Amino acid sequence: MSSTLAKIKKKINVKETVTMVVLALVLFFFVKMMFGGIFGISLVVIENGPCPHSSMCPVYDQGDMFLIHKSAPENIELGDVIVYESENAFSTGILIIHRVVNITVIADGGNGQYYYRVSGDNKDSNQDIDQFNSTTSLIPYENVVGKTVLLIPKVGYLRLWLSDSPVFRYILIGALVAVALYLIFVPDKKKEDEDNEGKESKAESAEEQAESTDIENGGDDKNPPPKKSFQTIFKEKMMEWGIKTKKSFIELFTVKKKRIKLIIYTSLIVLLIIAVPIFDAIITNPGIETGIDDVDPKGLRYNLSGEGIVYLPMTVHFKHDGSYDAILKSFDIYGIQAGEIIGHMHWYSFYQKEGDLQIGSTLVFNVDEYNSSLLLTIKITYTIYYRFGPDIPCEYEGVFNASLVY
Repeated sequence: MSSTLAKIKKKINVKETVTMVVLALVLFFFVKMMFGGIFGISLVVIENGPCPHSSMCPVYDQGDMFLIHKSAPENIELGDVIVYESENAFSTGILIIHRVVNITVIADGGNGQYYYRVSGDNKDSNQDIDQFNSTTSLIPYENVVGKTVLLIPKVGYLRLWLSDSPVFRYILIGALVAVALYLIFVPDKKKEDEDNEGKESKAESAEEQAESTDIENGGDDKNPPPKKSFQTIFKEKMMEWGIKTKKSFIELFTVKKKRIKLIIYTSLIVLLIIAVPIFDAIITNPGIETGIDDVDPKGLRYNLSGEGIVYLPMTVHFKHDGSYDAILKSFDIYGIQAGEIIGHMHWYSFYQKEGDLQIGSTLVFNVDEYNSSLLLTIKITYTIYYRFGPDIPCEYEGVFNASLVY
């Protein structure tokens, strides 16, 4: 029995086996997360669309795939994109990917129960807060499938094709079967011959190496050299590294060939530093200045469920000139009356959106705090981050008639 196991062990390439097992596990988890989820993690895809019909357009679009995680209720924040299961008559059982615009905690037996209101980013099709069911817009935490933590653009089309197109599934399965049959049944005679020759040469070189090692270490088969401790080996390696580093540093300034290499490498770095702003100026969209230059409120709306809130949908004119250097992926919106902040919304994108964009957003107010006889100030704060310069904090502020009711 032991001899049989020994023969099998010799035939197994441990490195290849481990690699194949890891790849198989990665594929299993990927497929499992795409069609169900595992360990509270799953992959979801935006199915409706494409833009301008996607509810998250222009920020995210059809085919975008999100990695989502079932976070604790208190870890879901304003502006997070969540996935929830709707109980609305028009979308029962459908997973919806929308942005959190309001968080409400209701005391229940001493414990706070978390509820969320959400809306899409499409300024035309998602001006209203989502209605969870026929009686409320509050989405209970139990119906939240997860919070998005990573975006993989357009990869979700594979999921959509597999789900919607039987022909594509059959073609893919046939291709996989064909590849598997080829790998199993096609012999690799040339490799076998090379392996046999390699074994003979390795055996000869192993004997020679063993003899030379014994001589260097002052030992032989009968008297093997003493085993070194980890501390000794580490100390020897660090000393060896220090000597080599010192030698290389001295040669860098004394050996002509290495001096020339140093000059070339330094020149390339300097040229790169000079070229980046030039390249950045070339790819920048003319006439577009990065920032937020306008807000267009759509009219105040009262929640029909009698939940004590009013909300204001709006369009934020978000611009990015396409510059590699400038980064603008988030902003905060504040509703202010009489100098007091009565509403707040956070927005962000997983990746930089470029061009002249119009993004839908919503401010939610408690009906007791909102005064229709006072002016409403909408203030947006954001920071433009620069890779090759100081960050610039910016803000937009507009004053609107608060009595406007849609």
